[in-house]
Amino acid sequence: MFSLTLLRFSPLNQETNIVAVLLGILAYFVDNYAMPGATVTSSAATAILVGACWYVYKLFDGLTYDGTETFYGSVIGLLLVVGIFLAYFLI
Repeated sequence: MFSLTLLRFSPLNQETNIVAVLLGILAYFVDNYAMPGATVTSSAATAILVGACWYVYKLFDGLTYDGTETFYGSVIGLLLVVGIFLAYFLI
């Protein structure tokens, strides 16, 4: 019998949401105080970006192949986060 194996993302739990909010708040304050010319909107954009990157990483961190976790999920998540940060801060 032929069976199709699938890549699956694990659902995100409540702690992931709390960590995303806390990282966003921390990123807001760090950006606001570390950058001399930072405005409220630029710091808020950085906070939203950090929260979104946390979700991207956690989404790929829980990547499973046929029910077993993969090493590639974490690596792909980290590379995507680095790419998002590079695109945001260099553009």
